[in-house]
Amino acid sequence: MSRMQDASADLDFAAFCLWIHSNDPDIEGILSVMSEALAQDTDREARDDLAGLIEDGLGSEHARKIWRNLMETLFTPRRGTIVGDARLAGQEEGLKEGREEGRVAGKAEQLLRLMERRGFSLTEETRQRVTTCSDMPLLDLWFDRAIDATTLDEIFSAPSSTDRVPAPAQRPEHTTAPSQGLTDPESSAN
Repeated sequence: MSRMQDASADLDFAAFCLWIHSNDPDIEGILSVMSEALAQDTDREARDDLAGLIEDGLGSEHARKIWRNLMETLFTPRRGTIVGDARLAGQEEGLKEGREEGRVAGKAEQLLRLMERRGFSLTEETRQRVTTCSDMPLLDLWFDRAIDATTLDEIFSAPSSTDRVPAPAQRPEHTTAPSQGLTDPESSAN
């Protein structure tokens, strides 16, 4: 599919051809032709569905990146319309949430790596406790403690007034101590 007219004549077949040739040296040109043909489709829902299917079916990350860039260029919602502004606001909120989730997940991975490098024996329960914590200040506190701690109990003990990073009110599902080996026996007796 090197001509827009060919792609426009049968978008589904053109998408199938893209999947087969996603590692072609001229994939950028092929994707450009397909994006132009897709832009001509007046059925927005079908067009959006097919654009998503095309991205999912592309076998190369390089091709997926090109496709995403083309789709953002061609199908960016217009500001100043009710629908466009609502879609853009939703995208911006989703990006903020995604960035925060990414930072939290990254901090959790760093914490696990630091504890492993420091020689701590990490159980699946400990790993789960860290990876399910969504409280960034608490992860920061655990990370700071892990730098000098000699036991897991020192890392995971309840925040105190002397801690450098104060943790906000914590939800029990993310901060409760697992049943074995991660709490300070003296603090749990209080």
